[in-house]
Amino acid sequence: MKQHILRKLALMLLVGTATVGLAACNGEDEGSESAGESTEQAADEAAQSTEDAAGDAESAMDEAAEETEQAADEAADGAGDAMDEADDAAESAADEAESAMDSAAESTEDAVDDAGDAMDSAAENVDQAVEDAGDSVSDAADDAMDSTGEAMEAAGEETQEAADEAQQ
Repeated sequence: MKQHILRKLALMLLVGTATVGLAACNGEDEGSESAGESTEQAADEAAQSTEDAAGDAESAMDEAAEETEQAADEAADGAGDAMDEADDAAESAADEAESAMDSAAESTEDAVDDAGDAMDSAAENVDQAVEDAGDSVSDAADDAMDSTGEAMEAAGEETQEAADEAQQ
């Protein structure tokens, strides 16, 4: 790009110099000398303009390079910040997931403990019911035996009374 600009400036210098040289030539000898001086002065001015333009172009290119570098640095900083924010968000999400898992584990443990307590209570109730049933059966058997014994005793007494009456 720099060479392209310098070539155009050199071409403009050549055209300008030739134009000034032709204009200075009026066909007079004095004019030739004056034209030579004018041409030389125009060439010097054109060369100076070309150097100035080249310096300006180089300056502009240096400035553009600095701005590009600055923009790249800013973009890198922005990308770094975005990556830091993404890292923070991922870490936060991981912490929340871990917290949720801990909470779920505690809830599961509580549910297992409650189920164990319910099973223990049911087992105690079954044991009590079996014991109560055993006591009821035992009481019923005792009552039945007492009733049977009393009935047999009463039957024995009636049999004895009937036998005593039959003997008399």
